[in-house]
Amino acid sequence: MPPPLVSAIVLCYNQASFVVECLEAVKLQNFQNLELIVHDDASRDDSADVIQLWLENSGLTYRFFKQTTNQGLCRSINFVLSHASGKYVSAVAADDVWLPDKLLTQVEIMEHLPDKVGVLYSDAFQIDERGSLLPKRFIEAHRHFTTMPEGDIHKIMWEGNFIPAMTTLVRRECYQQVGPFDETLFYEDWDMWLRISRKFDFVYSPEVSAKYRIVSTSMIRSQRSRMLDSTCRMCFKHLAQSSLTPEAKRLVLTRVYNDMIEAMRGKTPEYKRHLVQGFGLAMTDTTALASMARVVGRKIQNKMKLLIQRNAKPRN
Repeated sequence: MPPPLVSAIVLCYNQASFVVECLEAVKLQNFQNLELIVHDDASRDDSADVIQLWLENSGLTYRFFKQTTNQGLCRSINFVLSHASGKYVSAVAADDVWLPDKLLTQVEIMEHLPDKVGVLYSDAFQIDERGSLLPKRFIEAHRHFTTMPEGDIHKIMWEGNFIPAMTTLVRRECYQQVGPFDETLFYEDWDMWLRISRKFDFVYSPEVSAKYRIVSTSMIRSQRSRMLDSTCRMCFKHLAQSSLTPEAKRLVLTRVYNDMIEAMRGKTPEYKRHLVQGFGLAMTDTTALASMARVVGRKIQNKMKLLIQRNAKPRN
């Protein structure tokens, strides 16, 4: 019986210096039944030309989408997923690198697991712009676990995103059930893992499957305020759906209030709106209000009350 089809997706934006290494790693996969889909999101450098030349000489069957206007990460992924037909989907940014056994190892594991398992993930080495290994692996740099989370990880995910997206293998059915990536968000993966983990289990593979490159232009370094605003927006969205367990809701509220305070201190572009929305939500929920008091303190609460009162005044 032939192995299932995997949609291998490469997403590029201004990564001409790294994209060939990424594509070569896809070509070197020892799993053969894959469809290669490459997407360039209107790069300002010569990424599209570099990709086109490599693809034409690769000997691979591929689809290459070149955007003329920048779509952003979430819209780009949604576009590519609409063209994917594999049983599984694995996506990688053009500055990251898969290890040769990634797809074969992960598909073999997933094929022996029930359909309830929607996502397989592993750890990733971290490398610098020159490709040199950094001391910590990806998960260690984000969280500390004595046992890697598996099964129902929804509550754990609310404590912070720790999953290296480039290591994942996802049943395409997951996207069909939970819907597309939220295009109002600046980054894509955390919200999607939260939504998938409501319906599907996750499984961890101990075999490192990728290299994650840390570059000076990465979002977490250069776009901190936009990421913070997206986190607040994501939390409000999940709270509004009214389907969280009490424990998950408590974790979300704690996350909201911590991020709101950081947004206020950093004066991110939307911090006032987030403060008003978050505190307004807390005032309608005594448990939320008590949680907020513990997190932000009375002094900041009073400032928020004044801010809400100002924003509540009718405009002439």
